[in-house]
Amino acid sequence: MTGQAPRPSPTGRYRAALAGQTPAETLRVDERERLVATLHRCGWTDAQIAAHTRMTLYTTGRIRTRLGLKPHPPESAPTAAGW
Repeated sequence: MTGQAPRPSPTGRYRAALAGQTPAETLRVDERERLVATLHRCGWTDAQIAAHTRMTLYTTGRIRTRLGLKPHPPESAPTAAGW
């Protein structure tokens, strides 16, 4: 036994990142893409997604573009309380 705490499962890491509890960098690339897509479907802007997931705005936009998703204008974005 190494004395280290068990690592959260990939599903647990994803849920924690989706809740804004852990940075998205703990996720695999496909999980980060799913995270961005999920928040984008909720109407979040790149800036909101970046702040919530602790990714850079550049990375968030790059992932969104790679997924073929159009950016949401800031004025149409829901508030974090609406999540």
